[in-house]
Amino acid sequence: MEQREKPLKPLPSTSTFDSEYALPGTLDSLLVESIDEVLTDLLGRKTREAIYDYIERNYSFNRENLPKNLHKFFELLDRTFGKGSKTIGNAIIKKLFEKLKWEFAEIPGFEFFDYLEAARTRIARELIEQAKSDTKEYDSLLSERKRQSVS
Repeated sequence: MEQREKPLKPLPSTSTFDSEYALPGTLDSLLVESIDEVLTDLLGRKTREAIYDYIERNYSFNRENLPKNLHKFFELLDRTFGKGSKTIGNAIIKKLFEKLKWEFAEIPGFEFFDYLEAARTRIARELIEQAKSDTKEYDSLLSERKRQSVS
């Protein structure tokens, strides 16, 4: 009986440094989608596009580069919306958790970047656990094959 290797479950990448752009299925791409949706919901599509246009002209990065330039993005939001930028940040992180299919729990003292770091940590932990599990399963399959070949 031939055993097939079990494919890994897709899990968002924790990296914001692998590529110049957010790649599909990564935490970065989910973050860009979350930012898009929240800006559209709170400010409207035209205002969202105006923000992206302003960023491109004045900060030399575009929408796809947002994950690598979050501090600049939030500086702009803070200068533009003042304390309202925290509301926008909270809405973005809640949307991101929703996309990850995680329950969002507010933690006193946590702000956008704290939650984002917690998400990266959780994903890294899940990737490690998945790798350990897959390694155990692979070792078990190898042992089974060795037993079958000896028999």
